[in-house]
Amino acid sequence: MFNINHVAISVTNAENSIEFYKKFGFKEFKSWKAEDESIKINMLKLNNTILEIFCYKEYTRLPDTAKTIATDLPVLGTKHFALGVENIEKAKEFVLQNNICQSVEIKIGRLGKPYFFINDPDEILVEIIEND
Repeated sequence: MFNINHVAISVTNAENSIEFYKKFGFKEFKSWKAEDESIKINMLKLNNTILEIFCYKEYTRLPDTAKTIATDLPVLGTKHFALGVENIEKAKEFVLQNNICQSVEIKIGRLGKPYFFINDPDEILVEIIEND
C-alpha cells in the first residue's frame, strides 16, 4: 500500500549537488524556481527513488553534530539516506577513483551488512550499503 516516494535535502549550491548525485546515476527530471529566486527546487531520480533538492538563497548551516555518524545518530530526527550497491568493494573503488572522498572505511553494521559513509558537498551524510 505504501512506498517511499522521495527524500528531501537542503543545499547551498544546487548545481554542485546535482553534479555530485549524478555521479551515482541520479538524473534530473523536474525543477522549479521562485520568481524572486529565494528558493530553487530540483528533482532527481535514481530508479524508483526521488531526491528532492531545496536550495534557499538564505539558509542555516548544518550543525557540526550532523556531519559525522557518531555524533548524529543520538540526535532525534532523520539521520541520513542510503544508496544500495551489489558489491561494497566496487563502490569503495568508485568513490575513491571519482574523488568523491579521500578515504573510505568499510564497516560491518550491527545487523551484519557492510557499509561506509560519505559526505555530499554540504556535508550531508550518505550511506553506501551492500544490498541483501
